[in-house]
Amino acid sequence: MATKPVFVVDNGASMFKSRMNNNEDIKIAPNCIMKSKFYPRRTFIADQIDNECPNKTSLYYQLPFQKGYLVDWNIEKQVWDHLFGKVSFKSTGLLMTEPYMNLNFIRETMDQICFEEYEVASFARYDPATLSAYQYECDTKSNYVLVVDSGFSFTHIVPYYQGRKILDGMIRIDVGGKLLTNQLKNVISYRQLLVMNETYIINELKENVCFVSLDFQDDMKKARLPLSENPYALDYVLPDYNEIKQGYTQAPSSSSVSISNNVDTSKKNTKQQQQVVRMNVERFTIPEILFRPSMIGIDQAGIAESIYNSVEELPEHIRPSLYNNILLIGGNCLFPNFKQRLENELRSMVKDDYPIRITLPEDPITYALNAGVTLTNSSDYANYCVTKREYDENGVAICHQKFAENY
Repeated sequence: MATKPVFVVDNGASMFKSRMNNNEDIKIAPNCIMKSKFYPRRTFIADQIDNECPNKTSLYYQLPFQKGYLVDWNIEKQVWDHLFGKVSFKSTGLLMTEPYMNLNFIRETMDQICFEEYEVASFARYDPATLSAYQYECDTKSNYVLVVDSGFSFTHIVPYYQGRKILDGMIRIDVGGKLLTNQLKNVISYRQLLVMNETYIINELKENVCFVSLDFQDDMKKARLPLSENPYALDYVLPDYNEIKQGYTQAPSSSSVSISNNVDTSKKNTKQQQQVVRMNVERFTIPEILFRPSMIGIDQAGIAESIYNSVEELPEHIRPSLYNNILLIGGNCLFPNFKQRLENELRSMVKDDYPIRITLPEDPITYALNAGVTLTNSSDYANYCVTKREYDENGVAICHQKFAENY
């Protein structure tokens, strides 16, 4: 039986999620190193940016992941060293997620670092969809599941049968949260205020005010109405980290700043210094890229059409089971109306006699992490992991063999 306890990590391209398999405390931190122009001699690692950096304007990101793959091990090692903290891996196992269709040399490097530098008692690596499919099958007893993982770098659609990927139906869409944030920065910088260096702030803005449109053309008509009749226009006050620590929304005003004569000087100066971004069509045109990548010149199908294409590539007798077991994970699934829009579009494409059931977990961001905890607590976890002794005897070959068996 595998060594217990086990430290479970969802090592995402944007966020590092972790917890021990014997408690419920989840730690979420940026998977990167940041530098600030206000503190030029200081480097902020992972959660230090939230806890120790008072001013988050103009942050410079150093990311270990590029285009979905882990390419800078120097940065990643600094993040791991910081976030692993006081975990004693000589008596603790490690389960970590890896990118989809990961390259073999990246896998070998990860195996070597975990076993030879951190000296973990046991190690396992699986992509988030595989862990999520395992959890879904435990919960529903279904042999089939279609995992839709819309994360930081890409959106992946991965069908499973009895825990094994059906590779013929696997699809990647080159749209993720990073692209949406960058597109929103471009739009705001072109129309209103230069924010190209404010990735942290604009990402918060995106998460706070954007939503998926259920009727895009109708919403575009409403967004053209005057302010008094426009249901979508609002002002977002950007944080300055002096008076305003957190961005917030307010009702749009016809003038950028309205100050009555009886407001005292200090309040007047504070209001005049506020930087306000008017959000209107941007609130739903940015998430619309997930469903129509062609809007910004990406020659790919959107999520709903890609799910349809994925399932239709597979044998006809399993299609109803896949449409009836769609699981959504990843941060982009948290956009309001995401699930309803996906269901509406799929219903218009799929045969009427095929049932459609879409499951959106309470927290799609940590679903894969919690699924990993379920796996490590299972009685047969020893079949899914490699122990330190096995690695010492067989090297990386045993990792290729054991993990490939469970893909």
